Amino acid sequence: MVSVNIGTGPKRNRIKMMRFILLFSISVLQSQSIWVQDIDVSSKKNGVFIKVRSDKPLNPEQVAGWFNESTSWYYMTLHEADGDTSQLEKAKLAYPVKQIECIRAGESLQIGLRLASSVEQSEFYYASDPPELLASLRFPISDVLASIAPEKQPNTMIVKKTSTKRPIWIRAAYFVGAGLTGAGFLSGETQKGWEVPVGMGIIAVAYVAENFIIGERND
Repeated sequence: MVSVNIGTGPKRNRIKMMRFILLFSISVLQSQSIWVQDIDVSSKKNGVFIKVRSDKPLNPEQVAGWFNESTSWYYMTLHEADGDTSQLEKAKLAYPVKQIECIRAGESLQIGLRLASSVEQSEFYYASDPPELLASLRFPISDVLASIAPEKQPNTMIVKKTSTKRPIWIRAAYFVGAGLTGAGFLSGETQKGWEVPVGMGIIAVAYVAENFIIGERND
C-alpha cells in the first residue's frame, strides 16, 4: 500500500515563504536604520562644527537643517535614523551651543541646538570611513568681528549646560514643528506644500506660549 501525505508540500512551502518574508523584512529594517552614536561640538572663530557619528554613512537625501531666528534654535532632521536621545543630550557643549535636545519623530531623529549666536549659513559634509556627518554653522560677519576683541579670554568659550527644563508639551511642539519643517525641506519640489508653513506655525505657537504666557506666570 502506498500512503500519500496530502498537503505537506504546500504547508512546508508556506512556512518557508513566511520565514523568508520575516528575514527579508528584518534585513530591510536593519539596512534602513542608522544608529547615531554621539555628537561632538567644536567651536571655531567664524562658527561651530557639529560632528554626528553613526554606525552607517548618512547621505544628503537624509539630512536637512535650518535656523529659527525667533527662538535661536538650529534644527537638524536625520531621516531613517535613530539613537539614544538621553545619551546624545549629554554631549559636551562649547560656545555658542548652550543646549542640545534630541527626540525621535517617526522615522527621523531630530537634533535641536540652542545657540548664543545666529546662524547665517550652514553646510553639511559627509564621510563614510568612519561614518560621520559634519555640520558647519557659520556666524554673521558682524558677530565674528565682535568676537575678535575678547579673544584673549579662552575660558569664556566653555558653556555650562543650562538647568532650565522646558515643559514636555513645549518641547514636543518645537520638535514636531521642526520635524514637519525638515520633512518639507527634504521633500523639495515633491512636497505637498503644507509641511513647512504648518511646522513653522507650531513653532511660533510654542515660542509665544513659552516666552509670553509661561514666562509671565513664572515671573
